[in-house]
Amino acid sequence: MIVKMEPDELITLRVQYLVDTDPLNCTAMYPIPTRAPTYAFASTMPLATQLGTILRLLGAPQRIDDAAIQVYKDGDYGAYLDLESSLAEQSEDIEGLNSSRKNSLVVRTQLSVRVHAIIEKLLSAEGSDLRRALFSLKQVFQEDKDLVHAFVALGGLNCLVRVGNGADQNYQNYILRALGQVMLYVDGMNGVMKHEPTMQWLYSLIASNYRSVVKTALKLLLVFVEYAESNCYVLVSAIHAVDKSQGTLPWSNIMRLLKDYDNADAELVIYATSLINKTLAGLNDQDTFYDETDLLEQQGMESVIQRYMSKPGTDIDLLDQLQLYEAVLKFEDGESDGIRLPDNSVRKTQRYRQGTDTAERRKSRRHSTGANPAVIQSPKKMNTHGVLDEDSSGSTNSTEVSNGLVLDRKSLDSAGVTPGLRRRRERAERHKSFLREQQEAAANGILAALEKRELESDDEQKVLNQLKRDHTVKDLTQKLSNMPTSPTQEKNRIVGDMSGLINKAKEGLAKTKSKGEMSRSSSVDHDIKKTENKKSENELHWEELVRNRTRPLNLCDLDFTDLNSDDEKDLLAPRGLGGGIPPPPPPISGVPPPMLPANMLHPPPSLTNSVNSSLNGSVNGDIGATIKKNKKTVKLFWKEVREDMVSNLIGKTIWDELPAAQVDTQKLEHLFESRAKDLMSKKQHEINKSKEIIVLDHKRSNAINIAITKLPPPRAIKAAILKMDVTVVTREGIDKLLNMLPTDEERCKIQEAQLANPELPLGSAEQFLLTLATISELGARLKLWAFRLDFDNSEKEIAEPLMDLKQGIEILRSNRTFKCILSTLLSVGIFLNGTPVKGFQIEYLLKVPEVKDTVQKHSLLHHLCHMVMESGNETTDLYSEIGPITRASKADFTELAYNLNQLEMECKASWDRLKLISKHDCPPQLQQKLVDFLADCAERIIILQIVHRRIINRYRKFLLWLGVPQHSVSESKPNEFCRIVSEFALEYRTTRERVQQQIEKKANHRERNKTRGKMIIDIAKFKTKEDRADAELKTLLGTPSADTADGTLTWRRKRADNLRSCMSQFTDENYTDGDDEILESLVKTATKAPGTRTTPRERKRTRHADRKSLRRTLKNGLTEEEKQHVAALIKTY
Repeated sequence: MIVKMEPDELITLRVQYLVDTDPLNCTAMYPIPTRAPTYAFASTMPLATQLGTILRLLGAPQRIDDAAIQVYKDGDYGAYLDLESSLAEQSEDIEGLNSSRKNSLVVRTQLSVRVHAIIEKLLSAEGSDLRRALFSLKQVFQEDKDLVHAFVALGGLNCLVRVGNGADQNYQNYILRALGQVMLYVDGMNGVMKHEPTMQWLYSLIASNYRSVVKTALKLLLVFVEYAESNCYVLVSAIHAVDKSQGTLPWSNIMRLLKDYDNADAELVIYATSLINKTLAGLNDQDTFYDETDLLEQQGMESVIQRYMSKPGTDIDLLDQLQLYEAVLKFEDGESDGIRLPDNSVRKTQRYRQGTDTAERRKSRRHSTGANPAVIQSPKKMNTHGVLDEDSSGSTNSTEVSNGLVLDRKSLDSAGVTPGLRRRRERAERHKSFLREQQEAAANGILAALEKRELESDDEQKVLNQLKRDHTVKDLTQKLSNMPTSPTQEKNRIVGDMSGLINKAKEGLAKTKSKGEMSRSSSVDHDIKKTENKKSENELHWEELVRNRTRPLNLCDLDFTDLNSDDEKDLLAPRGLGGGIPPPPPPISGVPPPMLPANMLHPPPSLTNSVNSSLNGSVNGDIGATIKKNKKTVKLFWKEVREDMVSNLIGKTIWDELPAAQVDTQKLEHLFESRAKDLMSKKQHEINKSKEIIVLDHKRSNAINIAITKLPPPRAIKAAILKMDVTVVTREGIDKLLNMLPTDEERCKIQEAQLANPELPLGSAEQFLLTLATISELGARLKLWAFRLDFDNSEKEIAEPLMDLKQGIEILRSNRTFKCILSTLLSVGIFLNGTPVKGFQIEYLLKVPEVKDTVQKHSLLHHLCHMVMESGNETTDLYSEIGPITRASKADFTELAYNLNQLEMECKASWDRLKLISKHDCPPQLQQKLVDFLADCAERIIILQIVHRRIINRYRKFLLWLGVPQHSVSESKPNEFCRIVSEFALEYRTTRERVQQQIEKKANHRERNKTRGKMIIDIAKFKTKEDRADAELKTLLGTPSADTADGTLTWRRKRADNLRSCMSQFTDENYTDGDDEILESLVKTATKAPGTRTTPRERKRTRHADRKSLRRTLKNGLTEEEKQHVAALIKTY
């Protein structure tokens, strides 16, 4: 979408700010000043560049790094503006903002900053400060609907759970109020659904000793499972995780609440049974359903139901929930005997099961007779108190099978106290120990580490189980057998291959006769004869090694073997020499060859709304042809690649192989319209040359004394030099010694002074130089030693840039993104210039970011990224694919060639140095090692030279393929070319990421508006019968429904007022606002309202043949075949 707005247009809007640096201060929701000043925004300038001026105009307290701009319209806070974009790009968000004087753009603290401030306050505050913060948290969420989404996304739920774990019941009530407000929003509910620790904390609160905490937790859990059926599985997973960590059976907290007959609260029991029924109703397969009901039956659910149903005065709602549980269990077991399910049941059909044979179907634990279901997994440790029910009548035996252990039920009541009293004492003790552990963990700062350790242990257990299932031992054996050979084996193989050359090098060192011959050449008059320079022994030996080379082109574990004899051809060499193609004969009388007739040229392509990059084949036509445009556009000043510039040796160039690219010419004509007033002169930046720092030299003695402090004692130095022991003298120490080599004059003066004054000791510097002077051929030893230590690094510094250049050339030749960019840029340039060309010089890529359109002031590279991304091709950011090119751009190939020549000269000089050392006391083993080393170095240097020559020739061939003129190829440096491509690729990646971020921001903004401020009561599932009837009546009468309003606070208050009258007869508590009434209505809807399912639902069938509930399985018993099957399963464990 092109925003038609003049580039210099100013938009005058009112601006205000909020004092929200303390986000928990609820009085900060009114923008100030009351009379908002106006500010003239530049429509095409990013808001971030204008934010500082706005802050100074308003005197706002926000830091520029923490500030954001939000739309304030019609008394409600709207969308946050993107500071990196201009107002012209966000015109939809500010539409109609000047229609009222109360509308403005409000400067406030960014959402992420406020969320982190809230989290920091909750974690650091104590006492009354923490109470005030928790109390105001709910109102903060009410007033700022955008804060809920940010709070959930930035880890606010973790903070609430962490604070709630170590807080008392008052603080927990405040946290539950805030959490309930979060769950009222769709964004908040979605965040809670993805955050299982919140569900675990809510379930753990059911075991609290405080009624208000338990009641609120049950309410929130009911709303949670009622929101979506998938939430039932989330709750079941949380229940298993909490009870497993406590060493009890799942659902133990709820069962403990139901079994507290003496202190039973009718309302809590109704909520608990409703939660059980709602959760089981959301399980769509029989396996999971029977797993959970079996756990409930194992803990005495049947006796609990019988106890409450036989008790006089039981609440009718509780009886309905208990009867619903019984009816659903019988229905799933297939023993309903035609009895219709109650109206409040959400499921009218049996759950899904895999098997079809009714004789083998799984049934409930109650249906069985004393057999423990094989699918129940027992926890690692079991707390017998409060888990086994002493009133259970599910089996006639005097013992109960639980957790794989046979426990005597009579032994549990040996304490002589009532069960209710015992459970209350144990609950109090566990609560005290739990609070004490949490306080100690918080004091030591290890609570986060413990939580992380539990998650890691769970992950490790999952990995072990997966390894057992996948037979990973066999897989690992196969993987290990396919591993490549070790580098040592590869190295030994290479050394073995070059043994012949090493022997030849040894024999060459022993030669003493000169192989040079004197040759004479006669001049034209045969009187003057000149003699040629005699080649040295080293030169002849080097030539012999070059001729007899058999070693493969491998350097530093780098493979150059793909360089063949074709790369030896120098395309820039004279064609008449070196076996090249001879040049054509010159024209007679100097007349140039005739030009092709005009009709032989291709006609210019026709351009419509899209310029097709297939011009590569037809663009070589009439160069003078122009493209018709309605407006004058910006020109691209590039160097054209012409047909006469392409070498005949290279054949096709990259411009002949580019894929087709289409560009929107109307958009280009609008964006790049030439405007005379926008032409700006380029500023000349002064190049500040770094000043050279010149340090004066110290005296000779001072320099030696300073160097001695970093060297070992002189006696150890002499032995280390003779043995070339690198453990004593490092490479840096060798350089210091080379700089301190004593001259003959210094040695003579020291010796004469010592003879003249034998009673006086020598100074430290003089003694050190005299010690060094006693080492024979000291200079040769140190230089040979330095060459030996530096050779590997020198070889690597030469070979790695060559490999990078070779790989970079290969990548660019086959890179789809690079070709697509060139094709699109060529099509854009052809249209803007109005003249078809074959291609352009690659160096123009550096100027692409400098060309800007005259409307939005975006660079040509910005639009190029859009075009390439919209082309539909699978393109990348280019920069991540040309790593070798980037590395090659940092190497100086001129210096590389010089270093290669120096390496050859040093190798030759080292042979002479070795000869000098061999004349003196040199250990034989060391001498043999040096001989082998120099022979190996010579072969490696020869390979380096071959690789360097072939890669440079391949690079020049690549330049010709890119359309570079032949006369410019010889002057082109590889690092300069790589720098051009690398810098362009980096600019392209940066711009592409910015474009992608803008696209994602717009998409997120659209998705955010779908749920922004929307409450879960808008879902039809939570609407009461009165609401649905009212909506149908309004639809019939044509009256707009209140549900179609936006999610503002005003509508929420109206909605709350409508609900207050119909709910006053069902509640006995005082409410502070309408949201509490909304939450209470949702709870009533979940507990009393009949199911909204209109058609029976077919659950996913169980994996067993015919499964029933645990209760039916225990009562009906097992057949002989089933007993054998169970026995076989037990043996497998």
